[in-house]
Amino acid sequence: LGGVIGFLKSNSTASLISGLVFGALIAVTTQYAATHAQGFSLVPAAVCLVLGLIMGSRFLQSKKFMPAGMVATLALAMFVRYTLKYF
Repeated sequence: LGGVIGFLKSNSTASLISGLVFGALIAVTTQYAATHAQGFSLVPAAVCLVLGLIMGSRFLQSKKFMPAGMVATLALAMFVRYTLKYF
């Protein structure tokens, strides 16, 4: 959703593509982790970590919480959740 909003507001194709790619990765890996063995919860955790680090670095550069800071916070929170689920 965020990628589509970024595309509509500022005509950012990169925002649209990255939003769709990360959204699809999270959806597929979370569904796979939910239907398979416990060890697969680290796959969506890794996707959330990568997203959190990318958006965290953008937040540190821009010093604006929206949208990079919020996405980084939520992605890192989900990383913690998936990691705790593994252990």
